[in-house]
Amino acid sequence: MKTPTQVNEIAIVLPAYNEEKDLPVLLENIRSKMADMPFRYTVVVVDDGSKDRTAEIAREAAKVMPLKLVQHEVNQGLGEGIQTGLREGWLIGDVVVVMDSDNTHNPVYIQDMVKIIREGDADVVIASRFQPGSVVQGVPFIRVILSWGCFLMMKVLLPYRNVRDYSTGFRAYRSLTLGRLIKNAGPRFLEESSFACMLELLLRLRWLGARAAEIPYTLRYDLKVGVSKMRIFRTMRRYFTVVGRYWAKDVLPQAEEPTLHELRAQLRA
Repeated sequence: MKTPTQVNEIAIVLPAYNEEKDLPVLLENIRSKMADMPFRYTVVVVDDGSKDRTAEIAREAAKVMPLKLVQHEVNQGLGEGIQTGLREGWLIGDVVVVMDSDNTHNPVYIQDMVKIIREGDADVVIASRFQPGSVVQGVPFIRVILSWGCFLMMKVLLPYRNVRDYSTGFRAYRSLTLGRLIKNAGPRFLEESSFACMLELLLRLRWLGARAAEIPYTLRYDLKVGVSKMRIFRTMRRYFTVVGRYWAKDVLPQAEEPTLHELRAQLRA
């Protein structure tokens, strides 16, 4: 069943930890690409206790583009950065887009992702490495293996209709769906602090009955200047932990949805 969404504004969430080398290029790219898109936007930079100039770069960018900086005093991990960003973002936009802050994702794809949500075809849209037409450049072989392993594991154990890429960080979420997630899951809707939080978030949405779609895109890992924060073997272990946690969760029954305004009012009360 289609549920069209009016999209007047979106939030673009950037979880960032020590991204002074890549964040300036990404922010300028967002500013350039968003100028031609048919909706307003606000960038939400979540500085997760960075020890470099990440926060300073965000403050400078806020002088020339709509940007909100949120800071964690100490590094808490990607999961906390995602959680903070989504909580901020869904109160701002009708759609929340999450991107990596290392300049590997091109904001040109945002318009296609938002279009799918606006037309009512999905509640979450994933920029997927496993769709025909996708291109992956410069990704280390072991990370390619990790992504394929996650896909195969989920296909067997906890398949999510229309989803192939379970670990990418480039996604667009319908804000009303995020509000339902926050309302049903309680104060913490993510328990994982590691990169496995991206898998956990999808399983949370699966539990909620959210509809998913994917688009092809080009992942430019070769443009990344800063060092990767992912710990491969730790992430693999956490994938199995997350699957075990959600193995027995039944999908919630669908209920009549409030409006986004009503849901925001309920959760602010």
